[in-house]
This record gives sequence, C-alpha cells and structure tokens, in this order.
Amino acid sequence: MTTYHLIFDDDLRQEMNRLSAEYKRDPNSPSGREYVGVINAMKALQSGREDAYVGKQLGYGPDSHDLRDCAELKVPVVDEFTPGGFPRGPSHRLVYREFDPLPTVQDGRVVPDPTGTPYRHVISFGHRKDDPAATAGERLGRQRGEPARELYGLTGGGRPSVGPQRDGAQTTPVRLPMPPDLMQQAGKILQGSPPAGTAPRPAAAPQANIHRPPGPGTAKSKER
Repeated sequence: MTTYHLIFDDDLRQEMNRLSAEYKRDPNSPSGREYVGVINAMKALQSGREDAYVGKQLGYGPDSHDLRDCAELKVPVVDEFTPGGFPRGPSHRLVYREFDPLPTVQDGRVVPDPTGTPYRHVISFGHRKDDPAATAGERLGRQRGEPARELYGLTGGGRPSVGPQRDGAQTTPVRLPMPPDLMQQAGKILQGSPPAGTAPRPAAAPQANIHRPPGPGTAKSKER
C-alpha cells in the first residue's frame, strides 16, 4: 500500500488549529466532531486508505472552478436526512491533489526517484453546503468558469461536488509533477523538518476510528 507525505494549505492549517481548540474545549461540539472527522480522513490519505471513504475525482464546468487535478473524500461528520427520511450521505468534503515524489540526483543528473514517497496536497474541508470544491478553487487561484492553463489536456471527473459518482470512475486525483510553489515545503518534509501543520495528526488529536461508507444493502441515501 502506497503511503504519502501530506502538505496542508495555509488557510486549511488555520482552520485545523481552530477546530483543534474547539475539540479541546468540547469534543462533542459541532466543531469538535468536525475535527475528529477531518483527522480521520487525513490519516486515511496519508496511509493510502482513501478507499475507506467514498471518493470522487473532480472536474470542470461552466459554473465551477477547474479542479481536474483534484479529488474529494466524502467524510461523515453529522447524520442528515431528506424530508422523506432518507439519509443524505456523508456531510463533509475533503479536497486534495496528488504529486510525484521529488526527483533525486544520480551522477550529477536530476532523475525521477522510483523509491520516493509521493505527496498529497490537502486544500479544503467543510460541509457540502459550503462548497469546499469552490473553496479549493479559490485557494488555488483559479477563476470560476475558466479552464486552468496548466491543466490543458488533463481529463478529470464530472462537475465538482454535483451528482453521484459514475460506476467505474477514477476516485483519486491524477498524479502530477510537484508544482514550483510547493517545492520548498516538499523539500523540507524530506529533510525531516516539515513546516508546522504538515503532519496529519496535530498534538492532542483524538484517537478515532476511520469512518467507512455503508456496504451493499444499507439504507438508501440521497445527496447532491
């Protein structure tokens, strides 16, 4: 099973600090439960166990940001139901990207490192009604309704966060080369001195179980 280094978006790191403080005050508060949910999801991303969650590769549409290089995990935090009594499915979303291991130097040449650890860039987390996909697009500096030039030719999933997953569709991001703006953080992780917030489990994080999606035969759910 592949394991990954995690890099956190700066704004997400601040949100994690806030959720951590709320968890310490009251683990059963809404923010405390969000903290447990996001920590579990990040552990799964780091250890390559994202299939413990429902996943979805994101894409691009005329009313959305271009997220063809992203995917999301659907994270259960709170139980919600439709007016008809059907479960709405996982309440929260965690959006991330994936990158190749950093290259190595052999005989004075920079070459790919086949034994290196790949990276996952965790960008946003939130309730589905707050549109974490749009938050990710904004944090990546992309414009709604405009294709990202750096993703030219890349095939992604469906329109972000809308509709059920297609049968047989890829649920993880397309792995790309490390972008220049994350190269310094990635290098610090390799040097053994990651910047604050790159660990998937901050101090005093709860020991909580990974939430797994319901198996065949469970209650019907409806979600957007």
